[in-house]
Amino acid sequence: MAEFIIGSPLRRLARRHPLLQRILWRLDYALVWSLVKLFALLPIDFASRLGERAGRIIGPRLQQKTAIFRDNFRTVFPDLTDAELQALITDAWGRAGRILAEYPHLGQMIRNNDRVIVEVREPVPAYTPGGPPCIVVTPHLSNWEIAGAAMYRLGMPNANLYSPPSNPYLDKMLHDNRSQLNCDLLHRDQGARLLLQALKRGRTAGMVMDRRIDEGQPVEFFGRPKPSTLLPAKLSLKTGCPMVPAQVTRIHDANYRVIFHAPIKPRNVGASDNEQALDMIQQVHSLFEAWILEQPADWFCSKRLWDKPKGGTPANPLEQDNGIESYAA
Repeated sequence: MAEFIIGSPLRRLARRHPLLQRILWRLDYALVWSLVKLFALLPIDFASRLGERAGRIIGPRLQQKTAIFRDNFRTVFPDLTDAELQALITDAWGRAGRILAEYPHLGQMIRNNDRVIVEVREPVPAYTPGGPPCIVVTPHLSNWEIAGAAMYRLGMPNANLYSPPSNPYLDKMLHDNRSQLNCDLLHRDQGARLLLQALKRGRTAGMVMDRRIDEGQPVEFFGRPKPSTLLPAKLSLKTGCPMVPAQVTRIHDANYRVIFHAPIKPRNVGASDNEQALDMIQQVHSLFEAWILEQPADWFCSKRLWDKPKGGTPANPLEQDNGIESYAA
């Protein structure tokens, strides 16, 4: 989420003046709260369709984020014409609007078995209520919040790393809404330690991990190296908990299928721990590529993923991601 929504042009001034910052935070909270309450009053499918219309209108007008969408999609689909690329960006903003509109209906979607179809490709003990934990990884694809709903359906208490919004009022709203998924939110700044503790308590760790991590290691993603975290793979190797990719696909409106794929394992168990972890993360990213190519408009690539070409404009550090995000991101 942007640092400020309503007062975006004033963000530099607000950083220097705490009173202005608090005012803008409250205005942003009022806007988001109003939208969430409006969508909550509407039937879920109607809310989802309305959210898409709003996203298609509002999203392309957010120039800074739209430019990042354009750069990322251009990397993945270099042969698209300008008109085709713009249509894809508009579609992606529409899907983002659906995610916001569906957010207050997560509880309903959990209770309605017809809304979320859960498919398990290779069962692991973690899918049994009371079973040992695992590590679930997924990209910002479709509505990634639904992966948490699927884990809840399987009886898997979970803990997710997340990047807290700078607005404390929105952060509290996020925590309140996530409580219905039996999910603990863990601040990313102490991610490894907190996730390890959660796994020891029997909670499955959930991570959305297609974004760049500036301090990470390069992993090939759509033909270009992307700095990426190895944390989920290293935790899997350290604890023996399987690392499971989860694919969320929208069937229509607010109806989804969540596929838990076979756990990712290192292909060379004789390699060093770091080499094994890097191999596991590369396998995950190869899966992500295939899923994104199947449904490109559902990919929420709102952060810069790759380094700028030499001679290009340096990436804005405010638009880079410096940690793993969670289903709540």
